[in-house]
Amino acid sequence: MTSRPHRLFGKAALLASSILAGTILPAHGQQAIQLAPVDVEGKAPREVETTSIIDQEQIDQEQPKDMRQLFRHDPAVTVSGGSAAAQKFFVHGVEQSNLNVSIDGITQRSNIWHHNGSTTLDPLFLKAVQVEAGVAPADAGPGALGGAVKMETKDAKDMLLPGQTAGGTIIASYNTNSQSFRTTGSGYAAQDGYEVLGVLTRKMGENYINGDGNGEPGTKDHLQSGLAKLAYENAGGHRFGVSGEYAEDNAVRRMRPNLGEVSQGTGRLYNTTRATRLSTSITYETTAPTDTFDPKVNLFYNRVSLQRPNDTNQTAVASGVFNSNIETMGLKAQNTFAIPTGKLTAGFDFENSDAFVHRYLKRTNADEQARNYGLFAQARISPWTDWKLSTGLRADYQTYHSVDEKDFNNFGLSPNASAEYAITPTLSAFGGYSYVFGGLSLPETGLLHAYEMTTSDDVEATRSHNFRTGLRYDDSGLKLEGALFRTQMYDTLFYNYTNSIRINGASLRSQGIDLAGSYDWGGGKLWGKYNFTQARYASRMALPSDYNLATPVGHVLNMGAEYTLEPIRVTVGGAAEMAKGIHDEALTRGNFQPMKGYAVLDLFSQWQPLESYEHWTLRLEANNVLDKKYVARGSYTTANNITPVYEEGRSFLLSTTLKF
Repeated sequence: MTSRPHRLFGKAALLASSILAGTILPAHGQQAIQLAPVDVEGKAPREVETTSIIDQEQIDQEQPKDMRQLFRHDPAVTVSGGSAAAQKFFVHGVEQSNLNVSIDGITQRSNIWHHNGSTTLDPLFLKAVQVEAGVAPADAGPGALGGAVKMETKDAKDMLLPGQTAGGTIIASYNTNSQSFRTTGSGYAAQDGYEVLGVLTRKMGENYINGDGNGEPGTKDHLQSGLAKLAYENAGGHRFGVSGEYAEDNAVRRMRPNLGEVSQGTGRLYNTTRATRLSTSITYETTAPTDTFDPKVNLFYNRVSLQRPNDTNQTAVASGVFNSNIETMGLKAQNTFAIPTGKLTAGFDFENSDAFVHRYLKRTNADEQARNYGLFAQARISPWTDWKLSTGLRADYQTYHSVDEKDFNNFGLSPNASAEYAITPTLSAFGGYSYVFGGLSLPETGLLHAYEMTTSDDVEATRSHNFRTGLRYDDSGLKLEGALFRTQMYDTLFYNYTNSIRINGASLRSQGIDLAGSYDWGGGKLWGKYNFTQARYASRMALPSDYNLATPVGHVLNMGAEYTLEPIRVTVGGAAEMAKGIHDEALTRGNFQPMKGYAVLDLFSQWQPLESYEHWTLRLEANNVLDKKYVARGSYTTANNITPVYEEGRSFLLSTTLKF
């Protein structure tokens, strides 16, 4: 059971491998030239393939409570709404199970149930988030059909104040709408090569009230999470680390957390839901690299679980009661070599993922297993003045054991190439292309509880083409960027519920435009970002019911401003999100109502009470100031027999942060 080749693959692989080979060999008579790093929003350099970065300063200042707030300034990333238990994200409309998502290099395989969110986490633990929309490098890992999202948690040295060897941070907040209290405490130290970090968060509250003044049952905050890290670095720069992260959302939720009321079946029921994520890793790297020795090794384990006990004494197998988990063990080892005009990263990775579901109302349980063995090389060079190139190649071999005791073996190559050219000192052009072998994705374990699902003998591995190109301008605080993108996925997996069989479905296409602009001056900043994504499945618009594939996005505009009044140590600002309504005949044929547009305004002020102590701040937010009743993009919208989950209405949030 092997997969068939697709057109353009041979040419793409040949192009990428030729460029890669050329970067490893010295160019005759050519002098090595290094370009100045490219700045992203005045923060930090980024690689050619990176499309956006959320840095530590932004995370620490805004203190996002969930993934929707984490990505709220980037319309290219759509996050469904409702409670944290229902949130999942999409990049250019492509659902996250088709992306390579990692936290500290730990792959997050979390396709549990299409009604639940996919990644339980506390964004305050994060140091940075890097998005590679569409075109991802070879060293991003396997399965990056629509790109990659890399998240990195904080280390002790990221938390210490200048001159400190030990310290602590306390964060507390209160939300008036949901009556939610959030407390975060952390302690950390670094001395004589040793580093230690511990962070604990607890967030508890009630169901929030939407913009219509009605409560949204099953949306209460109930998150407990912790992060622990221990590291040692010797005098030679050899650094060893051990880390563990745990997050748990445990509350009474809707039977289907991403839906409102359903007028038939079990839609009105509520059930205890416990979603957990445990990630652990052992790492090695050097902080004193040489031209030939710059290794990184990461051995990791990740478990995502969803427990739904039968509180309501259901008897129908499709009632949504089960225990399920996906466990992934992996190893990634790489070394970065200095080559003419740049660097080459090469290595291998291995992942073993097991999906298991305990079916209360059936006599047997169900499980599937996927193993992936990968080799990769990615070169990032500046071969000529004003040029930056990134090109690489992955080779992946996957073995898959399905729930109906079938074995599938697939092999594929994934080339990529990206370039940036400085037309003038302030204007540059960029572009990239990738062909991705995605293999067979893990099943949605929530479906296995209700169906005796089989797999077609001739099912093929999913593959994709990705393309993105545009222009970037940066001068005297003014930054402008525009890009066109397209992702085309072939042989997507489709669940035929009538015959309880998994087969290859139609192609998925996402295409559109990204626009961004910002202007910094003195203590102020203006910014705006626009995204238009047209996601199509087969010959129609993608629908909210196209689970694990894509979601309709359309036109979305985010904009904001902030200004710091230095004499009184106050920063004030605001942001708005505007989404245009979507009217398409595919919605009507799919029993959906037209998707309504919305405009939401948020305001904030942040104050440093003591001039002599800058590490104590107070922050006041007024979110959804106009008290709009709306359904966030990426959420399951109104259908003929379904009311959606509406977003939180007007709320005021007061928070304080103290570092010592």
